[in-house]
Amino acid sequence: MAPPLSRWIARWRESADPHVGLDSILAGARPDAPAADRLAWLRDLSAWLRAGLADNAEARTASPQSVRLRHLLAVLERQPEKRAAVAATLRAALAGRDAFDLLIETGMPREAGFLGELVHRVFAKVLPEPPPADLGGLFLQVFPSRGDAELVSGIAAENWQGVLALFDHGDDAAAFRAGLARAAALAIEALVVQVCAATMPSVIRTRMQPAQGAPLAAWGLPEAARAFVLACAAGDSARREQRAEALRAAIGQSLLEAEQAYTHLDDQGVSVPVVYQLERMRAQLQRAGELVELLSQPERLPQVLPHFVASLIHDVHDHRSVRALLAQSFELAARKVVERSAETGEHYITRNRAEYRAMLAHASGGGAVMAATTYLKFAISALHLPQFHEGVLASLNYAASFVAIQLAGFTVATKQPAMTAPALAARMKGLEEPERMREFLDEVANLVRSQSAGIFGNVFVVFPVAWLLGTLLAGALGANPVDPQKAAKTIDSISILGPSALFAAMTGVLLWLSAILAGWVDNWFAYRRLGPAIAGHRRLVYVFGPSAMQRAGDFLTREIAGLTANVSLGFMLGSVPVILGFYGLPVEVRHVTLSSGQLAAAVVTLGWGVAATAPFWLAVAGIALIGALNVGVSFALALNVAIGARGIHGIGRRAVYGAILRRMVREPASFLFPRRE
Repeated sequence: MAPPLSRWIARWRESADPHVGLDSILAGARPDAPAADRLAWLRDLSAWLRAGLADNAEARTASPQSVRLRHLLAVLERQPEKRAAVAATLRAALAGRDAFDLLIETGMPREAGFLGELVHRVFAKVLPEPPPADLGGLFLQVFPSRGDAELVSGIAAENWQGVLALFDHGDDAAAFRAGLARAAALAIEALVVQVCAATMPSVIRTRMQPAQGAPLAAWGLPEAARAFVLACAAGDSARREQRAEALRAAIGQSLLEAEQAYTHLDDQGVSVPVVYQLERMRAQLQRAGELVELLSQPERLPQVLPHFVASLIHDVHDHRSVRALLAQSFELAARKVVERSAETGEHYITRNRAEYRAMLAHASGGGAVMAATTYLKFAISALHLPQFHEGVLASLNYAASFVAIQLAGFTVATKQPAMTAPALAARMKGLEEPERMREFLDEVANLVRSQSAGIFGNVFVVFPVAWLLGTLLAGALGANPVDPQKAAKTIDSISILGPSALFAAMTGVLLWLSAILAGWVDNWFAYRRLGPAIAGHRRLVYVFGPSAMQRAGDFLTREIAGLTANVSLGFMLGSVPVILGFYGLPVEVRHVTLSSGQLAAAVVTLGWGVAATAPFWLAVAGIALIGALNVGVSFALALNVAIGARGIHGIGRRAVYGAILRRMVREPASFLFPRRE
């Protein structure tokens, strides 16, 4: 056995010179060899064709694969015996395999459901490949890389004519081509039958139908495909083209109906299994259309075949990728989630002075409620309960406060960024146009100004209200609600010199997660049509009356996203530190409004003299940093997900950031205060 280094050198020489190694490959062409030997020979021939070339004049004017294929065909033209042997071996290697499975399964989602397809692809990644039992398995070994599609497309049409002529060389060539044509015709019929069957479930059918009860074009596909197949078998070119045109029209209309289903998903909510079924249907329709092109125009086979083979290579490797399946199936769901967040976020963006004043008022109300939340948090800590019970009570305290703020029409500033980022991402298209860029910059200024108004309203109200409430409690109870040791510790914990920055960033992540969860629940609520279901529930209507249940259904449809965000955020703020503490991680939450209220409570206990000390001002600086990180982290995460979910590509991010910085330098006040109208 040759040493590894020798084998590497031999492979390098073979890839550098098309003449090296070809003679041995051609000598191994034996149509009567065992099936395993014929497959090994075909893999060797494929590897030789895919290899590169040394730098020479031919390689500069054509792809290496075209040069190698042209050389192969020229050699076979000069050696009729080898030409006959190679042609017979190729037909023997392919004819013994099932072309039908290649055409309907290779590169197609194989499982009926999303989870089954996911498991199938995971196992295909981790388990060894079995010996190929059909053309599908052989195809993957002949074209092991996705980049082979570009190699196939780069081969000139005259070389493809030579390849087809090679397959036609020999006595059994006609039977071989007829067998492939029959397999392609059966594949068309099988694919359209699968598409027709996939449209029958109501969850798919109702989304594809242009009107309730209207017939779908997919229902006529089997009949159109059968007519086309019979026309191909009859050999009448005019009739074949006529039937092909009718089948193409039916396939095109079915694709339009599948696209229509996506618009209905926007209205009725998104389900990953439904998205998977629609993508599977589209892939089957596109494959059927490609096969129709192959069979309807046999005279254009050299031009059509390379595009079909390249498409097949792309499909094979795309449908083996776990990442591609997840991205394909979850992209629409993610987009819908951020769109739900964007719809909510529009309410948090102020664009004039009246809206700015309204935001200040709403944020002021939220700050007043959070002052009470602060003292309830101190009261829960004073009970010295087990960590689990303290976490549950803290979660209920936060959740109840956030829900009360929502129902009262108030706002908490740190909840805005995760909602407003998707609304901003919706405007990040077409920024190459000056007018669109100007509109985008105006929206950025509006958004930052809205965040500023929210923070000003929260912080500048929670501090005096918390101080006043603490003073009243001290007078009523005869003692300060927070003991001096706890007050001093609170000031130190908020200090900019401590771990507040890390904890504030983690809190920003929790704020973003609550917004994502809110969008998901809102989408799920719409998909399940729970609003109408609640309004029409027979027993509840009997007990409470139809008008009350209608109001309840409308209320939940309108407020479910906000309720989910508030409850989930409250429980995350109260429970995450307890859960992480169980694993020995001393993590705390740092929320700018709560931290401001805690600082005011500490001032009540320690007196205003503490304002003359360095720890107090370090805590004030810490609050500023906490607010920036709460807002910045949640906004950055939400914006990044929104951009990805909307499929926004090609944006010059440096240009966008530069434009924002220039606007800040020229008009800094526009990011803090509304312009004159």
